Amino acid sequence: MNTNAYPRGTDLPQTTLNRRGVMSLGVASVVTAIPFASAQQSDAKPVRPEPKRGPRQDLDLVRTFVGAGHKDANIAQVKELLDRDPKLVFASHDWGEGDWETALGGASHTGSREMARYLLSRGARIDSFCAAMLAEREVLAALVAANPSVVTTRGPHGYTLLYHVAIGGDVAMADLLKPHLGTQPRSYTQALSAAVRDGHLAMTKWLFEHGDVDPNVEDALGKRPLSTAIAKGFQNVADELRRHGARESD
Repeated sequence: MNTNAYPRGTDLPQTTLNRRGVMSLGVASVVTAIPFASAQQSDAKPVRPEPKRGPRQDLDLVRTFVGAGHKDANIAQVKELLDRDPKLVFASHDWGEGDWETALGGASHTGSREMARYLLSRGARIDSFCAAMLAEREVLAALVAANPSVVTTRGPHGYTLLYHVAIGGDVAMADLLKPHLGTQPRSYTQALSAAVRDGHLAMTKWLFEHGDVDPNVEDALGKRPLSTAIAKGFQNVADELRRHGARESD
């Protein structure tokens, strides 16, 4: 390339920058033509390597632990398993199609308060469902204030937050949830079985007053609310159910 063909001060066309052109221009000119991206890349922070981890928890053991967490009567078994592997308290089991559940989640939807408190004492992470079941009003109020979407988030097996509130029996907590329940009209019917199971008359009345409740829908065990109330001797709850058309069977 004949550089004399271009007047002094004229930018050389990029297409003329071949090997001979580089030699004639000199190193300093070439450096100015190289983008500065490579310099920026050198300033990037190195990626932190993943720490070395041990083997994954045994899936059968996880399933056994989560299943045991559903009942207060299994506390001795749960304690034994946690003594063997304390991190089981964080473990989740997928019952199928992404239905993930921890032992604390199982204790929460079954109303196993003693089990839930024991798991919390061993480091389990409290959530909105557990707080609702234990009637921890201030905890639940703080969660709802921080993010109202917790009201319509479903827990293990599709149980709603209102269902867990009904287990706790705190009507004030139900009032806290009500403004956000418009998208879940069926949650009132689902919650009825929980309120009846623990004999919460005030909660049973609240559900009928504020929601469109079908008192004859069976629970997960195939029992109707009236049958449950009679079997457990909750006569006042049974009377309230009858007033709203509840039947033991068809």
